[in-house]
Formats: sequence, C-alpha cells, structure tokens
Amino acid sequence: MFFDKPMVLQSKQADSRHWLTTLDMPPLQIWPVAPNHCRIGHFLATLISAKLASFGGNVPDEITMSRADVASVASLSKRYPELKSEAAEVRIRLVAMKGPAGSENAEDDEDPPQFITPQPTPDWTNGYDKWIVNIGRRLGVDVPEPSDEMGCEKAMANAANDLRQRLPSLRQRFLAGMGGLNLGFKVGLTTRKGGKEYVWVRPTDWKEENTVLCVLESQPRDCKGYKLGQKLSMPVEELLDYAIGSPGAGVVETGLTQRIAEDYGLVLL
Repeated sequence: MFFDKPMVLQSKQADSRHWLTTLDMPPLQIWPVAPNHCRIGHFLATLISAKLASFGGNVPDEITMSRADVASVASLSKRYPELKSEAAEVRIRLVAMKGPAGSENAEDDEDPPQFITPQPTPDWTNGYDKWIVNIGRRLGVDVPEPSDEMGCEKAMANAANDLRQRLPSLRQRFLAGMGGLNLGFKVGLTTRKGGKEYVWVRPTDWKEENTVLCVLESQPRDCKGYKLGQKLSMPVEELLDYAIGSPGAGVVETGLTQRIAEDYGLVLL
C-alpha cells in the first residue's frame, strides 16, 4: 500500500447505496452497499486492502479472513472486535469488475477501470446485503440489518429513546464525580435558517433532575447568539446523545448517534 491506512473514497449512488473505492494498486471497490452499511463498507475496504498488500501484487481468486487479520491492521485493531459472538473465518471471492452502473464518469469513460471486487462465494444464496452482514459480524463488526435511507430517522429516534433510559444512571454517576472521567452531551441548536446544528456541551451542574447546566464545548458555525464557553441551561428532553471519556483514556463510552451517522455515511471515518 502507499499508506499505512488506505484512502477510502465514498460515492453515494442515486439509490442511496454507498460505493467505496481505494487508491491502492490494484484498486479495490466495495460493491454498492445498503444505505446503512457505509461503516462496514469502509471497514472491509481497509481490511481487504491490507490483506491484498501481503500478496505483493499477485491477487488470488479467493481469500480467507478472520479476526486475526483485523487485529493485524493498526487502524482497525483498537476499534474492533465489537462482537464476541459469531466469530469465524470468512471466504471472499476477488473478482475484477468495472464500477457500478451510474457511478461517476462511468458513462463518459470509453475504457472504465476495473477494480478488485470482493464478492460472495458461489455457495452463498442469501443475497449481497445479507452477505455483508454475515461476514462483518463474523469479523467482529456490529453490522445492522440492511435498511433503506428512511431507516436513519427511525434509528436516531431509537437512539434518543436509549439516552432517555440512561439519564437516571448518568445523573447518579455525574453527581458521584464520574471517577475522573468527563461527561458530555450532544444537543441541537437552532440555526439562522431554522434547522439544527449539533454540538457538544459539558455539564457543570445537575442538581435539578430535569435541567442540566452546561458549558458549550464547540463554536457553532451557524447559530446566532451562541459562542464557545457559553453557559447554557438545557432541559433533559433536549439532550440527544452522550459520551464519557478523558484526554488520557479517550472515549470509553458513547451513545448511538455517532455510529448511526457513520452507518449512513453522514460522517466519514
């Protein structure tokens, strides 16, 4: 590889699926994955690129991978595995294929490039999206079941409900001092055009069960009347997500919205 961590390029297709490619030689593509499988697509592009580098340019027709391969990739080993169950080796066919129909510049290129394209083995009969779920989970990634783009709104609502269930215990931990860690909350501030900009706040006082006194930890880009370090009084029903960590320990616990955003390609890894 040219880099310790391959550069993974993401392109969102007309049907909201994600096409991921790398700049390595030979170039690799993850065939367009479901709207909520961007994160696992990025994972597979990184992992398989590292595996291909070990063959010195001689690409086999098929590879077998396990969680030991994940552990050998520095950029993945600290994040995975997320799952302890379902661990098993996975077989992946490597097929030279052109980019998907409708991809950028595909119609204008008289000789579109071919990419090494991971595909299911012939004995797999449950479809491509289910295959992505299967191999991802066996490699230690908590892959959601495939969904359409509208599933993002439902997933975010579930994340907000998950936080509401956690608030009593989070308040107890905060009042007990957090054991040397810091607690942060994600909230949505109203923009100049009436939309929402999501920022992090640090709670400083939570004596009142339904109200948290906070300090704004980031400078909003498009929210009039807000600035970095400003003190805010936030009703708990406006809290959207949480994170716990410290500069030394890093993030040790987090809610669901960041992963959902990564799954749907709303933020890039």
